Formats: sequence, structure tokens, C-alpha cells
Amino acid sequence: MKRAICQYLPLVCVLVALVRARRECDRKVTVEKVTDVYGLSEGPHWDHRTQKLYFVDINNQYIRRLDPATGVVTSAYIEHGPVGVVVPVDDTTDQLLAGSGKDVILVTWDGDSDESEVPIKVLTSLDSPQSNTRANDGKVDSAGRFWIGTMGNEVNGEIPSNQGTLYSIGEDLKPKTEISPVSISNGLAWNMKDNTFYYNDSPTRQVAAYDYNPNNGTISNKRIVFDLNKTDLKGVPDGMTIDADGNLWVALFGGHHIIHVDPKTGQILCKVKLPAENVTSATFGGPLLDTLYVTTSSYNLSAKQRKATPHAGAVFAVKGLGVRGSLANSFVMMD
Repeated sequence: MKRAICQYLPLVCVLVALVRARRECDRKVTVEKVTDVYGLSEGPHWDHRTQKLYFVDINNQYIRRLDPATGVVTSAYIEHGPVGVVVPVDDTTDQLLAGSGKDVILVTWDGDSDESEVPIKVLTSLDSPQSNTRANDGKVDSAGRFWIGTMGNEVNGEIPSNQGTLYSIGEDLKPKTEISPVSISNGLAWNMKDNTFYYNDSPTRQVAAYDYNPNNGTISNKRIVFDLNKTDLKGVPDGMTIDADGNLWVALFGGHHIIHVDPKTGQILCKVKLPAENVTSATFGGPLLDTLYVTTSSYNLSAKQRKATPHAGAVFAVKGLGVRGSLANSFVMMD
């Protein structure tokens, strides 16, 4: 009987399936606070080699590392400027690549203890010295290239439009312009087949997809795979990650949620509410890559917002989602 109904009413069956998926997700999920409250926590990166979670505290200029086994967070202060993103360098134990200010820097830090001063080396600059911009989100592709974007600096609470650019950086350390102009370069992800690249320019409230060539790192054929403007959800798409099923997990800055999106249909499969209004990014981690680590922000909150969300700025571990991620890539430097 059920098969017969679906034969004649396929749309009804799809809607029922979506409702069931949402209920299932909501029922199983647990959300646990796993760090103290910081400022603008962002850019989580799970290092499978050490089983540690790296993330940044942008405006406070820290790279932080969580050991989930002990709950200990260690931090390194980066005097160079705001830190938008950090990723490990391949085949090293104490080398990190970070976007700081308008530069990409090499940081030497083993992560085992708090440091107020760590050695850094400027590898390359992104936007021109005259631009009023800074590095923001970034990730490494399957070939070891670093994709990193910039955004305009906040002025009187507003971020100017179209001041940023998305770059890719290979072994030669020369930034290659990929998408320009953008306003707030954010959320990057590649699918398991490595032929599609997903990207957020946050103020558009859209997730874009591009055909991706892993051999030469080129992108083409832009299309919109998810449009938050067509939903009743608040906020803008910030950082994001992808699961092994090819579905996206998109953080909603200003929206209290991280949402599970099918980029093939544009449908929201489920949503997880976080105890913070400004949800900034997410990545899968843990031994089985089945824990979703979600960063949030306490930056620029009013007294009323701080009272309503006292845990804003912490990192949260979301479990029971029933999906897994994939291993994150490290930057490959030329010998």
C-alpha cells in the first residue's frame, strides 16, 4: 500500500521523508560544550595525526588547540595580527600555516603549551598593502593547495562590500585569484569525488558550487545549490563542512543553528540549534570522524545577548548525527 501511494503521490512521500529525517536528527543529537568561552572562535581543523582540534580566536589573535581526550586547550598568541584560519603543514609536527592580517604566515608551535610569543615567518601577502582587509576562512584541497579568502575590515559595525578575494596558494607560495570581488569569503568544501567545490560569500545568503579540477585546481561553471533567502531561517551562511554522504553542514552566523543541506536538491535535511546566536563554522573529528565540532562567537554581543547566550564563544561537540566526515588535508610545502 505504501509503495502504491508513493507511485501516485511522489511529492507527498518526499515531504514525509524529509519530515522524518528532521525528527530523526533532532531526536538523536546531543550538543556538549567542550571549551571555555573565547571571542570570535572560527576555523576548526581536525588533525587526525594527533587527534587534536585546531581553531582560531580571530580578533584576540590566538591559535588554539583542543585535546578532546583531556579537555585541555593550549593557545599561541600571534602578534602579527588577527588570525583568520590555521592549518597544519604536511609531514611536520610543529609547523602551521595561518592567515594573519593580510599575510599568510608560517608559525612554529608544537601545541603542547601556552605561548605568548612564537616564531613566525611571512610567506606571502594577499591583498595590496593599501587595502583595508584581512584574511578570513580557508582550507586545503586534495593536492595540498591552500585556499584562503579575505574580507573588508569592520568599520562602525559594518563590513564593506566587495573588498575581498578568494585565493589559492600552491607550493610556489604565489596567491592565485580564484573569485573576486567577494564581501566575506567563507565556508569552503570539496565533495568526495573531488570534482565539486562549494563556497560561501556570506552576505549573499547562498551556497555556490563550482566544477573543480583537482589536477590543476581550476574552478568553473558557478551555480547556486542552496539559497537561505528562500527559507525562514535567520542569519547568513558562515563556515561549513561536508560529510561522507556528500551533504553540507552550514553554520548560520546570526541564526543559532548549523543546518544539514543536500546540495543536489537544495533541501534542508535537518538543523541543530546551538546555545549561541553566532555560529561560525564546523568540522568533523574524533577517531571515527563522527563528532561535529562547531565554533561560535561572543564578539560584539550586547549585554542582553550575553545574558541570553552565556556560552557563546565556546566550541561545541555535536554527536549522534549518524554521519561521518573525511580526513582534512594539510598544506604541502616545497622542500
